[in-house]
Amino acid sequence: MPISLIIRSAPDGKGDDLPSLTFEGARVVIGRGAGCDVRLPDPSVSKRHASVRVDRAEYTLVDEGSTNGTFVGEVRLGPLTPRTLRSGDLVRVGRVWLEVRIDSTPATLDLAAATRDLAFKLVADAMLAIGDDVSARVRIVEGPDRGRVLALGEEGRAYVAGRGEECDFVLDDVDASRRHVQLVRRAAAVLARDLGSKNGVWLGKSSLPSDRDVAWRAPLMLRVGQNVMAIEEPVAEVLAELESAPDEALPIEGAPPPPPPIGSSLAAASAADGAEAARPVAAPLLELAASRRDVDPKSTSHGWSGTDVAVVITAVSIIVLSAAGLYWLLRG
Repeated sequence: MPISLIIRSAPDGKGDDLPSLTFEGARVVIGRGAGCDVRLPDPSVSKRHASVRVDRAEYTLVDEGSTNGTFVGEVRLGPLTPRTLRSGDLVRVGRVWLEVRIDSTPATLDLAAATRDLAFKLVADAMLAIGDDVSARVRIVEGPDRGRVLALGEEGRAYVAGRGEECDFVLDDVDASRRHVQLVRRAAAVLARDLGSKNGVWLGKSSLPSDRDVAWRAPLMLRVGQNVMAIEEPVAEVLAELESAPDEALPIEGAPPPPPPIGSSLAAASAADGAEAARPVAAPLLELAASRRDVDPKSTSHGWSGTDVAVVITAVSIIVLSAAGLYWLLRG
């Protein structure tokens, strides 16, 4: 029977709207790393934190030697010690709570894409919570329109680039067609399509077709006439930073309490009070980054303070006096 892992540390979801993934297979890896089946971009989650395994028709949970441990309810698992999972169990990895459901829910289609999209959504939610812009941008890095930027602010909207005045991204390039290329942002991807242009559209070394969309991801460049365009994805950049960051050691007193049952009045009260369990995944590290951006650069100067100078002078004096004493001792 399939197993679903529901992310309860997602404050905007309610009931069936909570992000989840459903699996059928021998093993499900939970962690912060890009290769995990459930990617949780929170610094308190280890890159390979825990795994769910099938053992004689039962699902078991195993801690993979994580920094902050794996919990079922309030019980911490020993490293590499399996524990049988039941439908309804609440599992904590780092500060992130998951709920287990074992039922007949169909397995998630295209798990790789769903896993990536979920990680992007969690980071985007946290970025929005601290006021960061999550819109993908197209920047012209070479050609007649160099330096110009198009923000793909609306998900699902078709943005058209070309020489026509009606285009969303009007180009001065004489080699560009009136309606040259279409760009659409969908979830974690930007899709590009040639609109039947005279000179074609090139993504890296491949020409784009005019009958279907093609995913455009950095570091590939898009060539439209004489212009070369680069894609900038703030969410992807932050996700990469989160996944490469060292583990954050979580203090015992800093662990969030278990989330209340879905649909209960306690759940609504918890969300209204802004409880720690309802904080977006990735929020702690992003809040730290935001606070660093607000610091006065002068206050982070690497110059020496008066205390530093005094310590150095004292150390040098001790070395000089020790050398002089050794000299007189040997001379005598």
